[in-house]
Amino acid sequence: MKYVRNSAGAFACPECNFVTAPHAPQSTMFYHMKKHSGDKPHVCSEPGCEMAFVQKSGLTQHMLTHGVGAKLACPCCDHTSKTKANLLIHIGRKHGESWIPPMKDGVCSGCDKICSSVTAYCYHAVRCFSAPDEIRAVLT
Repeated sequence: MKYVRNSAGAFACPECNFVTAPHAPQSTMFYHMKKHSGDKPHVCSEPGCEMAFVQKSGLTQHMLTHGVGAKLACPCCDHTSKTKANLLIHIGRKHGESWIPPMKDGVCSGCDKICSSVTAYCYHAVRCFSAPDEIRAVLT
């Protein structure tokens, strides 16, 4: 199926009111349309689990909940996380006090990004502000 961009450069779903960001790749709409078709070819192999996913990356992320996959270690303490996102949030909350300024009125002081929560800010700030060397390696 070929998707057509609107005048703003975005793809609009013919089934619902979903519109991609302007100039988003065509794959964004391709995977969105799979939600309508119910096509979820990536199925969890754990006994008793019936989860299935549109993208392989979703299944890979899900398998971490079953303990399948490597845990990521914090470079500053003995904490481990199943996902990089959770590790970044941990680093921001537990180890960022010396290099991440506090969020003010939901806005990042480094780039003016609006963050919807302290968790979102921690995730963002770990990358926005200059992290110490031992943490920088985790960010790549």
